[in-house]
Amino acid sequence: MTYHLRPNVRWSDGVPLTARDVLFTLHAILDPRNPVPSREGYDLIDNAQALDPYTVRFHLRRAWAPAVATFFTYGTSPQYVLPEHVLASQAPLDRAPFDAAPSVGDGPFRFVAWQHGDRLEYAANPRYWRGVPAVKRVDVRIVPDPQTNMTLLQSGDLDFNLVAPGQWSALAQTTPLAYAYAPTALIAGVALNLARPPLDDVRVRRALAQSIDRKAISTDVTLGRYPVANTDRPRFSWAFDGSIREPAYDPAAADRAFDTAGWKRGSDGMRRKGGEPLELTYVQFPETSTGVRAAVMIQRALHERGIDVTIKSISNAQLFLPASDGGTLASGKFDMAYVPWSMGADPDDRFLLGCSGAVKNYMRYCDPQVDRLEARAATVPDRAQRASGYAIIDRIVARDVPIVYLFNPTYIYAYGRRLRGFSPNAFTPTWNAYAWRLGRP
Repeated sequence: MTYHLRPNVRWSDGVPLTARDVLFTLHAILDPRNPVPSREGYDLIDNAQALDPYTVRFHLRRAWAPAVATFFTYGTSPQYVLPEHVLASQAPLDRAPFDAAPSVGDGPFRFVAWQHGDRLEYAANPRYWRGVPAVKRVDVRIVPDPQTNMTLLQSGDLDFNLVAPGQWSALAQTTPLAYAYAPTALIAGVALNLARPPLDDVRVRRALAQSIDRKAISTDVTLGRYPVANTDRPRFSWAFDGSIREPAYDPAAADRAFDTAGWKRGSDGMRRKGGEPLELTYVQFPETSTGVRAAVMIQRALHERGIDVTIKSISNAQLFLPASDGGTLASGKFDMAYVPWSMGADPDDRFLLGCSGAVKNYMRYCDPQVDRLEARAATVPDRAQRASGYAIIDRIVARDVPIVYLFNPTYIYAYGRRLRGFSPNAFTPTWNAYAWRLGRP
C-alpha cells in the first residue's frame, strides 16, 4: 500500500512533515523498547521505503485487509506520525522528555503546559495546514468525578463534556445547553474471566447472561440512548448483523442451567457446589456513572439467582494498566468486569477475541475455530466474504458468552451555546477542532 502526505503540512515549529517522519514512526512502533499498546498490522510490514519526500510505500508479508483503516488512522490502537527531528535523539521513547512536554505537533493546537492531575493547556497552531484556528486556546480539565463535571457545565466553567443519559435528563430541565449526539464505535459489556472457575463453564456463563435483563439496563440506566448490543460490532459497521443474539433474559432458564452445572440453592437461597458458595467479584471504575448504575442492577439480578456478587471500585487508570504495572484487567484479578471496548473503523476484532497476542482479551477466551476465522477474515479482500466470516464468529461468541454485551452507546455531549461548529464523530469529539468558533451564547 502507498501512504501519501500533504506537501503543505508542517510541524508547529515550521519543519515540514515528510516521509522521513513516517519511516521513523514505523521503526518506533516496532522497536521492542517502546511500550506501544499494540503492534498489530504494523508488525506485518516487512519493507517500507520513501518514494519521494511525501510518499511512502509499505509492503506486507501477507495480505491484511484492515491495513487502510488501521495504519495511522482510527484503528483499535491508533498510532500517530512522530517528529523525527525532535525524537531521533530521545530513544527509547518511553523515557523521552517529549512524553511530558510534546514540544511540536501537526494539529490545530500546540501543547503549552500539563498540570498533572488538573489540566492540559493548548494554544492555536499558527502553522496549521488548514489555517489558524479561530479558537485561540483550549484547556482540557481533568475531572474524574461525573457529578463535578455536570456542576462545571451548569456554571459555564466547561464549554463541552460527555454526559451520561441520566445527567442529560437532569441538565435538559435546568440548564440552557446545546446537545450533540454521536453513534460510537464503543461496545460496553461485562467481561467474564474464563481463567477462574466457575466461569470456565459455558453453562454458568450462559446462565449469567440469562440472569441479566439487559433491556432493562438500557431503558432504566441509559433511557434507551444506549441500545442493547449482542456482538462487538457498532451498529454502523458494515459487518453488523442484527440477527445475532446472546442468551436472552430468562430467570427460569438461568435457574435450570445453574442447577445442571451443579450450583444448587441452599436453605438461605444462595447457590453452592461441593459446599463452596457461588461468589463473584465484579470490578468497575467510578468515573462512569452509567457503569456504576449498571453494576448495581447486575448485582441485584444475580443475587436473585442465588449468587453473591461483591462490587469492587477501581480507578479507570488502574483498571486498564498493563499487567507489568499491576493493571487489574490485564493481570486477571477479577471475575467480572465492566469494560468499554473501543472498536476500530475496520471490523477486525482479533485484538479482543484472539487466542494469543490479543491485547484486550481480558476474558482469556480462546476458541480455535474463532481464531482460524479471524485470521481468514483479516486476509480476504472482499467485504461480503469478510462480513460472512464475522457473522459466523459472532454466532460462536454469542453461544460461548465470554462477554455479556450490554450496549453500543450513542454518546451525548452537552456544550455551551457560544461554542459553534462542535460536531463529534464516532471516534473522537475533537476531530474538527480546527473549525470551532466562539460566539455569543
